[in-house]
Amino acid sequence: MSNLRDMEELISEIVDVELKEYMREALTCYMTGAHRACVVLSFIAIFEDLLKKLDGMASTSKVAKAIFTEINKRREEQKVYENDLLNRLKSEKIITEIDADFLMVLKTLRNKAAHPSGHKPTAEEARYVFSETISRFLSKRVLSTTQVADQIISKLTNTYLFPTTNIQDHATVVNEGVKNLHHDGYSYLLKKLLESLDNPNEQIQVNAKRYLLGLSSNPLNTDVLGQIKKQVLEECSSDENKTQLLMELISTNSRLMKGLDDIVYLRINKMFERIISTTKTADQHTYLKHPVQITSSVLALDKTVVDKFFINNIDDVLNKYKFSPLLMKIVKDKEWVRNKLINKIFEKAGSTTFDEANSFARSASVYDKDVVILMNDIECFKLIVHVCDAGIRGAYGSEGMMKGRFNNIPEIKKKALNALKNEPEECQEIIDSIRQGLSISSDFEKDYF
Repeated sequence: MSNLRDMEELISEIVDVELKEYMREALTCYMTGAHRACVVLSFIAIFEDLLKKLDGMASTSKVAKAIFTEINKRREEQKVYENDLLNRLKSEKIITEIDADFLMVLKTLRNKAAHPSGHKPTAEEARYVFSETISRFLSKRVLSTTQVADQIISKLTNTYLFPTTNIQDHATVVNEGVKNLHHDGYSYLLKKLLESLDNPNEQIQVNAKRYLLGLSSNPLNTDVLGQIKKQVLEECSSDENKTQLLMELISTNSRLMKGLDDIVYLRINKMFERIISTTKTADQHTYLKHPVQITSSVLALDKTVVDKFFINNIDDVLNKYKFSPLLMKIVKDKEWVRNKLINKIFEKAGSTTFDEANSFARSASVYDKDVVILMNDIECFKLIVHVCDAGIRGAYGSEGMMKGRFNNIPEIKKKALNALKNEPEECQEIIDSIRQGLSISSDFEKDYF
């Protein structure tokens, strides 16, 4: 009974409604023991399916159109056409060698079954033919695994293929394009897209890259994700010219980074290092190629992997973009890297180098609301003590914040006041550790706020 249930479930995978009914009839034959009829009906269904899909290809393929015109004429004249169709499909590589071999086996079984050869098909033979007919042909939306991919590649010249620069819109366009692409066609599509990146036509280059980004940001399943990792991330990781592409792909989907070989991590780290060194401070942090965006995906890895391969680059990003609101949001739920970033902000605010401390003081008001998302009450209080320390040592910007009673950072000040109220002893420890004698916690509000 389990075999029957499996065969019934297979029918639901058939694309064509008419052929679905046809295979239900083949299943009825099988269930009544008419195995010969099951084989013959499966054979007829396959070649009907081949012709329908070949007709569908004719609008985009001259080869398919020529084959369909010739074979359909023979069919209408009621001439035997199966051998010619099979040979043409195989020679033009419209079907794979494996599928062609199955069709040869099926043709042999059908001939034995349909003629008085003395061969009586067994239940196992009929079940095999029925199952393979559906899984190899009737369940596929297209005949060739490359047909949909070729159609996609042909559209890369279109100026408005991707009407916006938004990655979510890219994914929408891509998923619409690949909805009929069979699993076996993804490898071919990825190969063609990578080749298109070197096309002299700039529009093709741009669209190929956007297709890869859209495909990576929202792959239809884990198998597709695995193919992208293998064909694009792994195989291109040694190619310096693919640095920006790979960094942008990583930014779109952190899952691409997981489970790679050590050598690939080392190569990606070198690419990451290059991106950090060449990115301009004026570049928007929302760009996929920006180090902050890449950091978000790197931090999705296990900490052991980050420590082994990426920790120096992470430190460089934290140093260079410590006041990035986006970076603060990225790290706020990752305690170990959050603490690193907070300490770097403390170092800047209380720096013994006046230029550093004054730089923080000049821009502190800009980061007020972002910092309070990153830091708790105690940490906000500690930040203010660091500013006081720098101000007492002579940093004029920090001194100005003190004289202004920290009214330029109202949100940080509010949380610091909460700390003084709720954790006076811990606040005193902070004062003593940074600038002993600065104040006592009970007087700090009166002295500085």
